[in-house]
Amino acid sequence: MGNENSTPKKSETRKFRGDFKSAGGDSSKTPEQKRPRKKKAKSSGGPTNPFLIFFLRMRSKKPNEHVTTIAKAAGKQWAKMTPDQRQKYVKMASVAKKKRVYKKKKRDDDPE
Repeated sequence: MGNENSTPKKSETRKFRGDFKSAGGDSSKTPEQKRPRKKKAKSSGGPTNPFLIFFLRMRSKKPNEHVTTIAKAAGKQWAKMTPDQRQKYVKMASVAKKKRVYKKKKRDDDPE
């Protein structure tokens, strides 16, 4: 019923996923041939961003409230704060960063 000039249906031109498996997928490689995966870095141990410290403290006071609601309120409150008021959180962030750097250096220097 099709006309010679008509375009083929999508189902006629579409390739199935099974057709691509032999085109270089990992399924043909043995475990010895696969590259080893890089290990993911462990958690940094805490935020060093002053706003994140402020936000997490605010969130801990209202654990049953939605995160988005708290984030909006924290953002508005942070924007209204003066640099002197923010200084408390900046100091906390710098202390957290120093601790993290110290722990990383200690971990890297420690031969196991």
